[in-house]
Amino acid sequence: MQEVDISRVLRARLKTLTPVYPILYENKDKPETMARPYLIVEVNPIGRNTPSTNGAGKTTARGFIQVMIVGDLDQFDTPTKTIADSIILHLPKALKLEDAAGIVTITKGAQIAAKGFRSGSDWLLPVQCDYIAI
Repeated sequence: MQEVDISRVLRARLKTLTPVYPILYENKDKPETMARPYLIVEVNPIGRNTPSTNGAGKTTARGFIQVMIVGDLDQFDTPTKTIADSIILHLPKALKLEDAAGIVTITKGAQIAAKGFRSGSDWLLPVQCDYIAI
C-alpha cells in the first residue's frame, strides 16, 4: 500500500467522526473562516518492511496518525477531552480499514499523546494512534 493510499484511508475514517469537526491537513493554511474547535491531522510514516531478505512478500508500512484538537482558551480542558474521547472510540485497536489499495490496521488504539497546552490563542490537545498497512 502506498503512502498516499494510507493517508487517504485514515483521513476518510476521520471524516466519519460525529459530531463533524473541520479538519486541517498537512501543508494547508488555516482558512480565516475556520472556527474552533477543529482538528489538525498529520499522517506520519515510520518505515516500510518486506518480510524476507530477498524482497519477496508483501511490504508493510508502519506509522502513526496524530490529531491535534484545537479548542478555545479559558474553557478548562473538558471540551477538548470530550473530542479526544470521541476520537479514541472512533480509532480503536485492531480496527481494520479496507480499501482497494490494501488494509490499514490500527495497532495501538487512539489515546491522548500528551498533556494539553496553550499555543497563542488556542488550547491544543494531541491524540495519536499507530497503524500498520499492507
